[in-house]
Amino acid sequence: METVAAIALTIAAGVWVGAIVFQSAVVAPAVFVHLDEASARSFLRTLFPRFFRFGLTCGALMLAGVVGYGAAAGWSATLILLAAGTGVMIALESISLAMVPHINAARDAGEFGRAKFARLHRTSVLLTVTILLLGVLILAVFAAGAAAGA
Repeated sequence: METVAAIALTIAAGVWVGAIVFQSAVVAPAVFVHLDEASARSFLRTLFPRFFRFGLTCGALMLAGVVGYGAAAGWSATLILLAAGTGVMIALESISLAMVPHINAARDAGEFGRAKFARLHRTSVLLTVTILLLGVLILAVFAAGAAAGA
């Protein structure tokens, strides 16, 4: 059980981190270079809700992995912090998903919604960067603990 839980945690965290990096470094730049504004808008409005739901799925698997690992190997302060960090990631992803309709509405408002769109978009980006950094930190802490035999 301990091994399965460790694998679930590691894969889910790695996939979530990888998806964020891929979306930021590959998808977003390609969209703005290769699609006209209307097509880009349509594509991104389809992508982002799915992207955030995918992150929530990864978060649920991460949390299941942490809980499973703690149940099998025994809870430590480190595992409690990893569970809390995963919970924060899930909460931030939930906020990002809830923001999507508001971001879209601000964008649709044109010039009147420009400032609101910029603020909401910036917030969404900051939440995603925070999720990314927490995911990398969780992977590093878990790997260091595993390497130390903890």
